Amino acid sequence: MKIPVIEPVYGAPLIGCDDRYEDRAAAGRRLASFLGRFRGTHAVVLAIPPGGVAVAGELARSLRLQVDVIVTREFRVRAHPMLAAGAISESGGLCLNGALLRLPGVTPTVLWDAVRAEQAILPELIALYRHGRPLPLDIRRPVILADDGLCSGLAQLAAIQALRRYHPVACLLATPRADERILRLVRPWADEVIVLHLHAHSPTNTVDGWQLPLSDEDAAILLDRYRLHVTPP
Repeated sequence: MKIPVIEPVYGAPLIGCDDRYEDRAAAGRRLASFLGRFRGTHAVVLAIPPGGVAVAGELARSLRLQVDVIVTREFRVRAHPMLAAGAISESGGLCLNGALLRLPGVTPTVLWDAVRAEQAILPELIALYRHGRPLPLDIRRPVILADDGLCSGLAQLAAIQALRRYHPVACLLATPRADERILRLVRPWADEVIVLHLHAHSPTNTVDGWQLPLSDEDAAILLDRYRLHVTPP
């Protein structure tokens, strides 16, 4: 596991001259500097949307790699809206926070109802982001999974679980920021983890610092821009 120290990174503006998410874009360029061995190869960069799209797009553009998304959603339950209850990913990835079952108002039925609600949303999001494209995966490709932060770790674990079904050559996780405790839980499931900055645990599973939240609609537009400009393998 590499844990370099983050430094300010300056470079070309975000595609479309949209600087609202330049903090994520700069992080993507910095992450690319630690993954130079993949430049121009058959590897693919997959973002966990929405926040990971700007990170993944700049990472892919810097390394001249194909970029796309693996649609993954973290969810909560009504009784404890500040705590991540689980995450679900396309292609069957699922990760649940079993500790919630010890809290009042949470039962297995409550969790599975939340899972089914998220499953109903996935097809719409897949259509928004990929417009009918399949996941660009096969057994020959290393996959670089990119997100804009590692807080609960549930979304990343669900995405990795889904990716493993395709038996990629390697599955790497690249993220600008990570909770130290959660990183220890996620690290064994990835072949390599690249993190720019470690921070202390936040009980609400949130990380401050990005300029603006990124909506699914804006992230889908950014993804289309990046796909037009990056050099495919």
